[in-house]
Amino acid sequence: MEEIKVNKKLMPYVVQKSESMRTAMLKITSNKSRAVIVLNGTRVVGVVSDGDIRRAFLKDVLSIAPVERIMNMNCVTTVETNIKRVAEIARHEKITLLPMVDSKNMLRDIFIATEPVFRGGVCKPAKKAIKKKKSKK
Repeated sequence: MEEIKVNKKLMPYVVQKSESMRTAMLKITSNKSRAVIVLNGTRVVGVVSDGDIRRAFLKDVLSIAPVERIMNMNCVTTVETNIKRVAEIARHEKITLLPMVDSKNMLRDIFIATEPVFRGGVCKPAKKAIKKKKSKK
């Protein structure tokens, strides 16, 4: 069986559909984007937000349940590659994470809102969003 790899820099923002809600919540807490993209291999199949997980807990869904049980399968994705256009899409849709996919819905990159998009925040590629800031001298 061929091993499927996702860029390490994107890992804080993605979970596999079989991973637990607990794993998703840990990633959401650490990535500070209020959501994670759900994958089946490298194919985008949905999104799970912190609100989805809270609602699942209120319905007594166990934290070990797979995220595919609660994911939103109607998530917004884009094949757009122009950064300004991708930022416009994220702002228009009022989302914090926007998966950039190819024609087969395979994940290529993720745009991340650096501020709430409904306040006119700016989006940038995950590769740049997770780089460490240089300390001022």
